[in-house]
Amino acid sequence: MPTQPIRFGLQTAPEGAVWSELVKVWKFADDLGYDSMWTSDHYITTLYMENLDTPVFDGWTALAALGALTKRVRMGVMITGNTYRHPPLLAKMAVTIDHITNGRLIMGIGAGWYEREHAMFGIPFPAPGERVHRMGEAIQIFDRLWREKRVTFNGKYYTLQDAICDPKPVQKPRIPIWVGGWGEQLTLKYCAMYGDGWNLTGSPINLAPKVEALKRHCEAVGRNIAEIEKSVMHMRLIMTDDQAYVKEYVQSRRYKRADSYEDMHGHFMIGTPDDMKRTIERLLKLGFTHFVAEVVQPYDYRAIERWYREVALEFKGR
Repeated sequence: MPTQPIRFGLQTAPEGAVWSELVKVWKFADDLGYDSMWTSDHYITTLYMENLDTPVFDGWTALAALGALTKRVRMGVMITGNTYRHPPLLAKMAVTIDHITNGRLIMGIGAGWYEREHAMFGIPFPAPGERVHRMGEAIQIFDRLWREKRVTFNGKYYTLQDAICDPKPVQKPRIPIWVGGWGEQLTLKYCAMYGDGWNLTGSPINLAPKVEALKRHCEAVGRNIAEIEKSVMHMRLIMTDDQAYVKEYVQSRRYKRADSYEDMHGHFMIGTPDDMKRTIERLLKLGFTHFVAEVVQPYDYRAIERWYREVALEFKGR
């Protein structure tokens, strides 16, 4: 049995999006019973790289408005790029949304990865190790600003002097922090040290060694890996009985982290409800309990409802 509740969510990347449809799908999922809803954090598209002129809303600004327009669903940005904003500013933004939503925010944070985006907007793009260490310092800053009255922090990359962050979050002792990423040496180390949750994409095949790496880091810092909520974001929710279409779709989207068709298939939430249940069962055995499917406009409301009613409800409450 999983030690964390089994939860289901949707990521509505605000790329190529019409605002009224974003609002509609968030309200639809909130009313239906989904546990979480997410935006993404990019200035230019990552979903439609063949058309860089695709319109993209800011994920955090959109999240504030969507939070005010929903009632119960938990929410966050999956995943925030630490390189885009100064950590104390991001801490203040997060507290504001936590109050707007009456304590429904999850703070998703990653090191940042899209070099093209950084170059386009003149954002410094350090080497991978530095980006991850910067993220690690940012997490410590969030934690302290959300808990302490005044904070002095002298890191390698960030400094705070007698800093104030009021009001404090609605959630106590603080907003939960989810670390996003694959890196076994540093990212998972910081997740073991500070994370309440962990999010990444992947399949049951290539996620297995990542879980083992996180477990080793948890053991090194004296922590039980079961304390960390483990989440998978599946690239696209596609409900179909047409197995020929599934094969064609998956094969047309080769992914550098997938070595086989089965591996690639596992990155998606695609096929029949039974296909999806098999993928989820395998991930549950690895310790994952939060499953988030990416949906893009035009939204397939029938698939969204079927995934919840025919798949999610069979797992929730186990």
